[in-house]
Amino acid sequence: MPTTKWILPEGIEDILPEQAYWLEMKRREVVDTFLLYGYGLVIPPLIEYSDSLLNNISEDLNLQTFKLTDQETGKQLGLRADITSQISRIYSTYNNKGTNRYCYFDHVVRTKNCDSKKSRIPIQAGAELIGSNRIVDDAELINLMLDTLKKFTSKKIFLDIGHVGIFKKLMSYAKLEIEQEKQIKKLIRSKSISEIKKYLGDLGIESSLKESIGNFPKMHGSIQNISIHADQLNFVSNDIEDDINRMIRISEIVSKSHNDVEIKYDFCELNGFDYENNIIFSAYIENDSEAASIGGRYDCDTEGISGIGFSIDVRHLLKYQTHENKVVNSSGKWVLEVSNE
Repeated sequence: MPTTKWILPEGIEDILPEQAYWLEMKRREVVDTFLLYGYGLVIPPLIEYSDSLLNNISEDLNLQTFKLTDQETGKQLGLRADITSQISRIYSTYNNKGTNRYCYFDHVVRTKNCDSKKSRIPIQAGAELIGSNRIVDDAELINLMLDTLKKFTSKKIFLDIGHVGIFKKLMSYAKLEIEQEKQIKKLIRSKSISEIKKYLGDLGIESSLKESIGNFPKMHGSIQNISIHADQLNFVSNDIEDDINRMIRISEIVSKSHNDVEIKYDFCELNGFDYENNIIFSAYIENDSEAASIGGRYDCDTEGISGIGFSIDVRHLLKYQTHENKVVNSSGKWVLEVSNE
């Protein structure tokens, strides 16, 4: 009987029994951890009407969303590329008063990834706290993120904390074109001061503003170094000092619970989707240059409701799979092999 070698699309992969079992064990641990923190598990639909799925979201998330036509209604549907927007919808639909905590562990689907090596069907584990804007809430989410990552690896974890709102305030003051902002953002992330100043030289903006944007890549490392350069941005907004003080307080609270985690400040780490507008953070695992988790604070809706959340790319963490308990194929049957170590 002839056999056909089926080929999956680029960035689409199977998860076979050995890894699938490990992932399922971790899923149970993670969901239990979320519940201990008071976060309720939700399972949003993989597909929904695009006008609700893509409501009040960023351009980059829109571009990563598969769109198709509903054969029943003729309306446009979208396959979710991120779960945060769905959590916002759930909050607005069912519990739009007070503070609510939600968590999830599920697939998303993306049209493409910036990194060709990454999956287009990530498994996201994450949590969202909506309806409160307190410093202790920011610290709670980061603590939960770190506790969750420690379920996957015992390696050292590094935490980068930034504030995308300061960059956005600077861009708003500069009144640049969207494409110009995108290019500056790209150059700032690369921390290439010479390239930024070269690019700014062709823009018709005042010299003091050019200097402030050109020095923005220096805003990383110690809080003392950041404060020096932040003083040069006071003409942009009066509350930049408050933004930095909030970051310091958050890191102090997190350090008390995770003194084994090295915390750095980096205002150039403008990663994730563009809906974040305040504090942002990324966690890295030792000897891995790719962020294991990202998160930040954002506006949940147009009525000023604020939320903060994080997501972990669980597929990325498969590389940290351990083998204390594993499933093995024995004569055509998969059986659990328990280590005595």
